[in-house]
Amino acid sequence: MNRLLSLICAGFIMLCAASVIAGDKTLPKPDALSEETIYLTERISQNYDTLIIKEFTSEEAEYSRVDDEEKATIAKLMPVLKANVSKTLESELKAKNIFKNILVNGEKSPKSVVLEGRFSEFNAGSKALKFFVGFGSGKVYIKFKGRLVDADTGKELAVFEDRETGYRGSMTLEGFEALFPHQAIGIGQNLAKFIEKLY
Repeated sequence: MNRLLSLICAGFIMLCAASVIAGDKTLPKPDALSEETIYLTERISQNYDTLIIKEFTSEEAEYSRVDDEEKATIAKLMPVLKANVSKTLESELKAKNIFKNILVNGEKSPKSVVLEGRFSEFNAGSKALKFFVGFGSGKVYIKFKGRLVDADTGKELAVFEDRETGYRGSMTLEGFEALFPHQAIGIGQNLAKFIEKLY
C-alpha cells in the first residue's frame, strides 16, 4: 500500500514538473487597466507586426445619471469620443515604434492582431454630490471593455475592462460634455500602456 502511494505521489510530481517545463504560462498582467485577462504565452511582437484598431461601439452601453436630453447630447458627442480613442491609441503606439503597421478600421492581414472595444457605461455624474460631499462622489466617468484577437483565427489573446475618470473627472465641476472627450483620450492612452507591456 505504501509503495502504491509512493508511486502515485511520484507520478503527480512528474506531471506537475512536465507542465512547468512545457511553458504553458501566460504573460504577466500589464496592470494598466482594472480588469485584465491575458491568454498570450509569448509577447505580441513574436507573432504579429500589424495592429488593426476597430472603432469603439456604443450600442449596448448603459447610461447612469443621464436623462433623455443628456443622452441625445452624448449621441452627438459619439463620433468625437470614438475618434479620440482610436487616434490617441494610434499616435501613442506610433510614437513608441510599437507595431510595424497600425490601421484604424483596416482590413485583416497576415500577422495582424485586432483591438475590439466598446463603451459599456456613460455616467454623467452629479455636480451636487461633487460640491457638497466630495471625496470622489458624483464623478463623471466612462466604462469600457474589449479584447485583442488574432485576425486569422479569431482567438482571444487578451480581454480587458476599465473605468476612465481622468483627473478632471474627480476634481472639477465641469459637465460630462466637457469631460467625456478628455476621458476618451485617457482611454486611448491607457490602452497604449496595456498593449506596450504585452508587446
